[in-house]
Amino acid sequence: MISKADLQQLFRKMQKAGWNMDQELAWGYFFKHQTIEPLQEIAQELELEGYEVIDINQSFPDEMFWLQLEKIEQHSINSLHQRNQEFYQLAEKRHIKQYDGMDVSPVYF
Repeated sequence: MISKADLQQLFRKMQKAGWNMDQELAWGYFFKHQTIEPLQEIAQELELEGYEVIDINQSFPDEMFWLQLEKIEQHSINSLHQRNQEFYQLAEKRHIKQYDGMDVSPVYF
């Protein structure tokens, strides 16, 4: 589970590397499960909330299915912590094996 301290460290590293944390960035979010159907259901639900489905694929050798979503948005440590908590709860509620965290990249137009 990603802690608030983990996010504080992430934000410090990003700022030190020259990232402007006061702008929108492309935040990616990842879920994994043994079958594809529950991930497809979550993907449809989150698309209605403005998330873009990047991919659902199967990894090897564990044969788990991965859902990758993305949303362009600005986050603070607190707002990103809240988002992660919401996604952990969503995975638990839907009996998804795991919300596997997030990544971030600059926005390219």
